[in-house]
Amino acid sequence: MKVNQAKLKAVTRRIAADLMTPGPVEIPSMVGLKELVRMFGVKDNTPYQWRSKGQLPKEDGEVSNNPQWKLMTIYAWAEKTNRKIVWDPWDVLEADDEAA
Repeated sequence: MKVNQAKLKAVTRRIAADLMTPGPVEIPSMVGLKELVRMFGVKDNTPYQWRSKGQLPKEDGEVSNNPQWKLMTIYAWAEKTNRKIVWDPWDVLEADDEAA
């Protein structure tokens, strides 16, 4: 799966607008270990194991002592490691062409 750049730019504009308005953020721009469970459709402890084995990229930040990654960091990591995302929070992924 590859990131669709046009969809990504549209999402970026939505995030910027969302950050400028009062209230909760609508689109997640950062994800933690629990969101990775949903994104990859894996067991609850799998992202924790990935992190302890050094398989996840370096976190982009922390919230309440919990690691957080930019969604683009995770998209790039999934693409690089050929991991399939089953929940695409930004809806920017395109299916690979299988008829080649």
